[in-house]
Amino acid sequence: MADELAALVVTGAKRATASAVADYEHAGEPLPRTGQLAIVVDGRGRPRAVIRTVEVRVGPLSSVDDRFAWDEGEGDRSRSGWLRDHESFFRRYLPTIGSRFTDDLPTVFERFEVVFAE
Repeated sequence: MADELAALVVTGAKRATASAVADYEHAGEPLPRTGQLAIVVDGRGRPRAVIRTVEVRVGPLSSVDDRFAWDEGEGDRSRSGWLRDHESFFRRYLPTIGSRFTDDLPTVFERFEVVFAE
């Protein structure tokens, strides 16, 4: 999956990402901040792009809007598809970090711009 996501970033199709707040808490990491730089790596850990966070919002998973779903660049890019896919992912993933899915799951909605892409 990392290869596919990195390719979406490099091509510009993916300009947003969403994560559960619980994921950051579990990792002991702070939430992303506007202006923060990050390196996007592929499935082999090779750098593919540098991105800069341009917007961060925390809200319930269900608060995703059509524009964010489109900007995330995955699946059919619709809000309904986005919610279906993310709920499915979080229901599988969250128990592995000692958390669980709820309808109002606190979610980090992050928008970014590509600073450099290979």
